[in-house]
Amino acid sequence: MAISPPSDLVLDVAMAADPQTVRASVEKLRTMVSDRVAAQVQLSRDSFASMQQTGIAGDGATPKAPNAPNPAYKKFEAFMLQSFVESMFTSDNQAVFGQGIAGDYWKSMMAEAVANKMTDAGGIGIARMLEQQSAKKANNEAASATDVKPELANDERHFRKQDSNVILYQIERQLIHKQLKSTQNVEETRQG
Repeated sequence: MAISPPSDLVLDVAMAADPQTVRASVEKLRTMVSDRVAAQVQLSRDSFASMQQTGIAGDGATPKAPNAPNPAYKKFEAFMLQSFVESMFTSDNQAVFGQGIAGDYWKSMMAEAVANKMTDAGGIGIARMLEQQSAKKANNEAASATDVKPELANDERHFRKQDSNVILYQIERQLIHKQLKSTQNVEETRQG
C-alpha cells in the first residue's frame, strides 16, 4: 500500500474553504505586503535623508559630533580594522590586485580605504572603548593625584611614557617582521 500525499496541501485547504474567506485572506496578505513595502521605502528614504543631513552620504565634510572619539583612537581603530579586512581577502586575488609587491601594496591600500570608511561610519567600537577607558583612567588618576607627592607623579608619568614606547616598539617589530616575511616569500617565488 503506497501513500500518495496531496500535491499542494495549502491549495487543497484553500479549495476546501469558503471562496469568500479565501479571497478575504488573499486580500489581507496583499495589504500586509504592500504596507510592509511602503514602510521599508519610507524607512530607506528617512535613513538616506538623515545620512545627508549628517554628511555621511555627502561630500565628506562631516560635522564633528560633541562625543566623537579622539582622532588618535579613530586612527588606531582604522589600523586594527585594516588588518582585519586585509586578512579577509583571499590569497589568490592576483587577478584583482596584481602580482608580487605591487599587488600586496594595492591590497593593503584597498584594505586601508575600506577600514577608513568603516571607522568614519562609526567603526566597531574600539575608539569609543578606548575613549571611555582613557576617561576612566583620567578620573582615577585625578582622584589619586591629591594623595601623591609631585616627585612620584613625575616618575609615574615617566614610566607610563616608557610603557607606551615599549608597546610601539613591539608593534614596529611585528610589522617589520611581517614585511620581511612577505619579502622572503616573494624572493622564494621568484627563485622557485
